[in-house]
Amino acid sequence: MNKKRIFIPLGVVALACAGVAFFASRSQATTATTETQLGEVTQATLSAVVESAGSATPKAEVALTFSASGTVNKVNVHVGDQVKQGTVLAELDTTDLELAVAQAEQAYLSQQAAYSMTINPDPDEVAAAELAVSNAAATYQLAQQKYKVNSTDSVMLSCNNLDNAKKSYDDAVTAYNNYVSNWRVQVNGTAEISPQKSQLDRATAVYEQAVINCNLAKEGVNDTGLKSAYVSLLQAKASLESLSNPSERTLLAAKIQLEQAKLTLEEAQQQIDEAKIVAPFDGIVTAVSLVVGGPGSGAAATISLADTSQYHVDVLIDETEISQLQAGQQVEITFDALADVSVTGAVARINPAGTVSNGVVNYTVRIDLDPSAAALRADMTANVRVILDTHSNVLAVPGGAIRQDTSGYYVNVVGGDGTAQRVDVTTGYTDGELTEVAGNLQVGQQVYISEPTTTQQQPSRGMNLFGIRIGGSSTMVSCPRASCTRA
Repeated sequence: MNKKRIFIPLGVVALACAGVAFFASRSQATTATTETQLGEVTQATLSAVVESAGSATPKAEVALTFSASGTVNKVNVHVGDQVKQGTVLAELDTTDLELAVAQAEQAYLSQQAAYSMTINPDPDEVAAAELAVSNAAATYQLAQQKYKVNSTDSVMLSCNNLDNAKKSYDDAVTAYNNYVSNWRVQVNGTAEISPQKSQLDRATAVYEQAVINCNLAKEGVNDTGLKSAYVSLLQAKASLESLSNPSERTLLAAKIQLEQAKLTLEEAQQQIDEAKIVAPFDGIVTAVSLVVGGPGSGAAATISLADTSQYHVDVLIDETEISQLQAGQQVEITFDALADVSVTGAVARINPAGTVSNGVVNYTVRIDLDPSAAALRADMTANVRVILDTHSNVLAVPGGAIRQDTSGYYVNVVGGDGTAQRVDVTTGYTDGELTEVAGNLQVGQQVYISEPTTTQQQPSRGMNLFGIRIGGSSTMVSCPRASCTRA
């Protein structure tokens, strides 16, 4: 919340002066001089400020947990330890995970070798494949020769008989046709019982059997060896082609298998990483709730880390003052816990939306502190002074030294003989203690804050401030506006 300046009403001072007058002692001398309070003309830098207070907050704060579940195996830090980014703060038991990583590494290396051989075949394997093609071609050629010899002898013998039977059949057909064309045969009806008909029937039967035998001879030729040799030759050629010029499909399949093996390895390694808590930035450990042998998951299983390389302070500024603030304005910060420490900073950002509490509207303003060697700690109470404007190297006097009458403002400068010498001034900036002035003044001159006054003897039967006469003598004291001191 905003700090409020405390003002002492002038009535309190007047009452104090009245008390001095009331309790004035009896006269001991004819005259006396009051004590004086002096100030000095200085050359100063005055600033208009808006004040508030908040708590020092580190640049970053985070509660770290394991991404995996398991049993805590190591806790490497304690509260207060300074750590660097990447430091392993705690670890789970990773025995099973490390085995999985080793297996995935072996599978990946094996797949790498297979992919490499796919795109860059081993010369020895290519030579072996070429030799296999040559051997398969020779085997096929030999099978062709054997098939040709075997098929020629068998088929030739059977099909030669077919030719002879065909010739006998043709002759029998001709003889029979010639016989039945004779008119006498037609008249007598003896064609069906003639010798020519019997000869034709025998020739027909012999011919048909010869056709069957020839076809059986052709079909009976064994080409299994020939076919097997041909298939072996095709396989050898395909193997050589696959080695020398792998297809796009083969290359794609090998690449996919390699990528899959890589992903499997990365997943196994990630599980190892998830079994560790690693510092995301340089900082100081502020809390440790992990216990070796305990569970590595749950709301309580955390390590808290703070980046104290820089601090900021969030303060509330009243709506009547927020319009005077803008990003980049310089700020002075002091701390209740560090009496002699003052650091600088700047307005970082201003929340555009206000918060309302008990009818009062405030806006949150973030102040970024400049790097400092001061022994700052998180949550220290910080008092901020946002500097709105600054007048540098101006003449200034204490505010209590400035007086005013019908002629304007003036100060009473201490003369060489101790008398007060009036010097007219014009006033400017004030920071609540010093006020900027312009006039015939020099740095180092002394000015009266409370001026010297004289006291006069009164009869012992005088009156007090309330008009009541008292016995003996009393001293009447005049009180300057700033202070009052008894003679």
